[in-house]
Amino acid sequence: MESKFVSTRAMRFRWINAQCFEFVMSNGKTLLTDPYFDDPERFQPGRGMSLMNFNVGDIEAADYVFVNHTHGDHIKNLQDVCDRFHPIVICHSAVAMELARTHDIPLTSIYPVDFNGRYYFDGFMLDTYHGTHHASPFGYSASKMGSDDELNAMGSIFNVNFILHTPEGMRVAFIGGNDDGMTERFREIRPNLLIRNKMGSSRDFERVAERFAEIFARSNTQLLIPMHCETWANERPEFLNQVIADMNAIMEEKHLIGRVALLERTRWYGLDLTITEL
Repeated sequence: MESKFVSTRAMRFRWINAQCFEFVMSNGKTLLTDPYFDDPERFQPGRGMSLMNFNVGDIEAADYVFVNHTHGDHIKNLQDVCDRFHPIVICHSAVAMELARTHDIPLTSIYPVDFNGRYYFDGFMLDTYHGTHHASPFGYSASKMGSDDELNAMGSIFNVNFILHTPEGMRVAFIGGNDDGMTERFREIRPNLLIRNKMGSSRDFERVAERFAEIFARSNTQLLIPMHCETWANERPEFLNQVIADMNAIMEEKHLIGRVALLERTRWYGLDLTITEL
């Protein structure tokens, strides 16, 4: 039986909802991604994309907010977070001014980034990469929805993925949408942890485990956490659990070390380097 001998912690983190994660670095600084968690219009018991009984008051901190893209299910609660924590908002340069305008964010609190850049923050470093959204049939007019209609349209065009580097040497890849060559980059970068959007729509149930495992197997990554699968978690939890079990079985059959972990939403976890007694 294995037991922990010695361990060092790079960060603690939790999956809140959709692509919303809360990362707390070893120096206490917090990075929040894609704030979307409190949306009563999209929650019904046992269904939908939102969380019940969770709001901005349940967020521990947000020194920085990273916006992968500007669809409503990624920025719905950005205003709440900005009003409470006054964070630095990291986003693609093309959407920076529109975000500042619609959410009345101080201009000096907007931190625009571009693809293939390296950016240094207090407690972590980010490498940014081009991302593309899963295919959608909607054009510009159909994408305009309410007060954030320009941002919603931009969300289908400007997507930014990143690799987070901690001072302890841990590398965490955060990938939404399509692959965009990231698995090829991973052969050299070798992230310790890959947080990855599912392969397509939540209504696509065909070969989910196989397609997801194919990407994971090529990524040279030790651990994978699926995200933006909250619709399955709410509506079809048995299906989601089976997908995770099947992915781990595929990895074991291929004699690969990578394993998949399905997180319980809002529960805290630690990313550690550990030596165990065997």
